[in-house]
Amino acid sequence: MSKFYPFCFAVVLVLMAVPLFSAEEDNFLQDYLLSYPETIYAGATAPFSWQKDNWLQASAIVITGGCLYFLDDDLRDCFQRNRNEVTDDIFTVAKQFGEVKIMFPVMALTALGGYLTKDEKTIDTSLLCLKSSLLSLAVTQTLKLASQRQKPYKEEGKEFWNGKGISFSRDSFPSGHTTLVWSLAPVLAEQYKNSRWVPPTVYTIATLTSLSRLNDDQHWSSDVFAGAVIGYVTARLVLKNTPRLMLNAQPEINGISFKYKF
Repeated sequence: MSKFYPFCFAVVLVLMAVPLFSAEEDNFLQDYLLSYPETIYAGATAPFSWQKDNWLQASAIVITGGCLYFLDDDLRDCFQRNRNEVTDDIFTVAKQFGEVKIMFPVMALTALGGYLTKDEKTIDTSLLCLKSSLLSLAVTQTLKLASQRQKPYKEEGKEFWNGKGISFSRDSFPSGHTTLVWSLAPVLAEQYKNSRWVPPTVYTIATLTSLSRLNDDQHWSSDVFAGAVIGYVTARLVLKNTPRLMLNAQPEINGISFKYKF
């Protein structure tokens, strides 16, 4: 359990960086935390209000995932045949962006830095990233336990529910690294969309991190695809259903006031 300590510390540090004592708005943390179940509810009930285009998109995702499942063995062979020292070096760097033990402390320190420098966008972005990653990883971890799929390097086949009983070691579907990086990329791209280099950079990193799981023989292609979908969809829901922190200068009181909005 010690590997979860940095994760827990990072979450606490992010929340501590939230300005809680505004004279005008003193319930931001409460509203922010309440937005977690609200976002879950919004995601769970969204299909009831889908239009034709939404159903077509969902169908395309399911069909793509199904096709990748049937191609999993062939795609694995393709990646492993073309694996070499150069690809290993590239993807070793890329996969770090999907490591919980790295990315959560980064989020925490970024939030703290934003608080100390009075940078409202940095604090806001950190809180959005925290929420998106926590919710998406919760979905992924649940599916890992429910699907019971072996990782490809174990050479036990690509089937789901592969083995007797329930084992935490059968955790291939979906890819956690992919989920994490794709839960962050849309948030960063949206928050810094006015910068011409941020959106393409974060999506390139997300793609390379995803491919690293195939190069390293840690996941099937359908695992990676599912992780990317979970992360991306969660990020879009979080951006729509989270109170936003706004920091405004108040010259008349010679200081800073914190506000938030939906």
